[in-house]
Amino acid sequence: MSSLPQQLPQDPIAQNPPAYTLFDSNAVGLATFFGTPVAGATLMAVNDSRIGRGARGIFILLGTTLVTALVIFLGWNIPQGFDLPISLVLLFAMKGVAKAMQGAAITNHVQRGGPLGSRWTAFWVALAFLVVIFGGIFLAVYIPAYKAENGPKVGFGTKDDVYYTGSATQADAQAVGKDLKDDGYFQDQGADVTLDKGNDGTVLSFIVKEGFWNQTSNVTAFEEIGREIAPDIGGFPIKLRLLDKERETKVESTIGKATFSNKDHVFYLGSATDAQAEALGQALQIAGFFTGKGTDVFLAKHSDGTVLSFITADGVWDEPETVAEFEKIARQAAHTIGGLPIHMRLLNSTLVVKKDEALQ
Repeated sequence: MSSLPQQLPQDPIAQNPPAYTLFDSNAVGLATFFGTPVAGATLMAVNDSRIGRGARGIFILLGTTLVTALVIFLGWNIPQGFDLPISLVLLFAMKGVAKAMQGAAITNHVQRGGPLGSRWTAFWVALAFLVVIFGGIFLAVYIPAYKAENGPKVGFGTKDDVYYTGSATQADAQAVGKDLKDDGYFQDQGADVTLDKGNDGTVLSFIVKEGFWNQTSNVTAFEEIGREIAPDIGGFPIKLRLLDKERETKVESTIGKATFSNKDHVFYLGSATDAQAEALGQALQIAGFFTGKGTDVFLAKHSDGTVLSFITADGVWDEPETVAEFEKIARQAAHTIGGLPIHMRLLNSTLVVKKDEALQ
């Protein structure tokens, strides 16, 4: 009696291999290297979701998000050159975690005929995370910083601009621009000026050419511009800053005014202080120089020393006896501004230096 050959029963698992894909540790490592640990953890979360462990995947994703935030923070505060070693450490760490937590499930998946996720998919996931993360950093850090640094602006001509920030107003910016145009500083050649009113008080900043700030005469020219503008933007004191093209402050000067008898003034510039201006004014009152007739004196302190300047009538600088009187007054008042040596200058009504003497 012949018998038909028996048909062996088929393995139901082999008959129905998984239709979903899983990402192995190499894909996780690739995503981590190019897209931070969050990208690698996202692939692991996808795996866990597909094998019924979605809660664990969310936990892993939250943990790696914190790690990524810490790595980004460290990246801002460590010397350049450490980026690659850190990326490699994270790559091998995430591969190790993926193998330990999902290696057995991946092996079982492959043995059952399940497909693995493409390395290209892992790469594009990484790239997407880079766009999201660094796009977020740009929006959260760089754009606010740019706005804070530049702010809204008022244009003068087609190229010159006054930016205003803090509590400074458009009217303030317009006043600055008008003064700069009247002074001849704005000539429609692309000059940028920033006016800020904030925690540092009123700050007027100019972008200047490289090395321009190294000459005191250049600094004092801008201080005079600031002195003329100050009454139109809220009064004294103000700070003047000269910036390089990267907007880094190279020189900062204070421009202030101390008033005596409602008419006489000591304008202080550079690193001179209000206290020194007050002491100088009192000494000038005692000396009989300040008598309430509207006399202006300038006290400037820069890297090359202290300068005390008097505005005089035309020709006074050519009168030895009168010059000697100014020398006497300057010597008497010198102790209030740091002592000798100082430079004494006699100016005409337009503030042109007509006589400059070093007093020892």
